Amino acid sequence: MQTQSMNKPANAAGQRGVSLVIAMVMLIVLTLIGVSSMNTAITELKMAGSMQQQTMALNRADELLRVGEEDVVAIVSDPAAFDFTTAGDGYYVTADNIDVFDLSWANLKANQGATANDLYVTEYLGPKAIPGESVKVSTDGRIVGGAVHTFRITSKSTTGKGARRLVQSLYVTVSPP
Repeated sequence: MQTQSMNKPANAAGQRGVSLVIAMVMLIVLTLIGVSSMNTAITELKMAGSMQQQTMALNRADELLRVGEEDVVAIVSDPAAFDFTTAGDGYYVTADNIDVFDLSWANLKANQGATANDLYVTEYLGPKAIPGESVKVSTDGRIVGGAVHTFRITSKSTTGKGARRLVQSLYVTVSPP
């Protein structure tokens, strides 16, 4: 008669660690899924942060456009002639032929924006003839071949994380600067 030990199952010699191998494979698969999920989450977090920085830069650039347009209103409403020839003040004329993408923004006056990263420039594009007849505001008189004065305002905003936005608007007045 054979006696079996209480510690060993009857077929102990037939087991070769298959359960251990299957468990290890399952752990490796679960680890790979976890690492992949973490990488996806980190990438999505970076994308969301970048989008937030881009939105902040765009909002600030839009705000600076409004400041620039208010500046144009002040220039037009001031009875004293405005001088667009002072270098580095952020005011240009068409003849200056500036390229806002190649402009030395760092040399502009800092009082145009909240920081050196938030600036705007104003270009006076000159009078543009209006063909035909138009009616002058607040009068009954007709103006034949009147003109409007066009300004192009370009604002730039850069965040600390490197997001940069350039935004332009055209502002048209009936009064010259």
